[in-house]
Amino acid sequence: MRTRRLAPATLALALLVLAGSLAACTPGVSAVDHARQMIGTRYTYGGASPSEGFDCSGLTSWAWNKAGVDEIPRTSSAQHAWATPISRSELQPGDLVFYSAGGPEGTVSHVSLYAGEDKLIQAPNRDRNVEEVSIDSYWTSNLVGYGRIPASAMPESS
Repeated sequence: MRTRRLAPATLALALLVLAGSLAACTPGVSAVDHARQMIGTRYTYGGASPSEGFDCSGLTSWAWNKAGVDEIPRTSSAQHAWATPISRSELQPGDLVFYSAGGPEGTVSHVSLYAGEDKLIQAPNRDRNVEEVSIDSYWTSNLVGYGRIPASAMPESS
């Protein structure tokens, strides 16, 4: 009799654990996972694939495309104009972080992917491959802002 009572409880617990695991697999987490797999891939100006290499916006657009977002713009400045502005305190995995070589008031010229836990994944320049770094280690004084993929662009859940 006791075994019969434990079986439904065990099944219910297993389903709760599975549901929690699936909830953590958001499109943003998926984009970060794809980008993280590219760490060490060479920087290539204009590059947007693992085989040719990546530039900054090529990496972010490729990772988000792999996560199901088809309409992300290709350049860092276009991504900045398209993304929904957010604050640093609102950052979630997959959000975009924008910089300008001309300082905070300049035109956006670099984008990276927020990986969570104050880390970024980026394709920085021809001297460095795709890497994961602290959010405070790169161009902090040239930060323009943060953006989130618009809800209208997110893949539909099944």
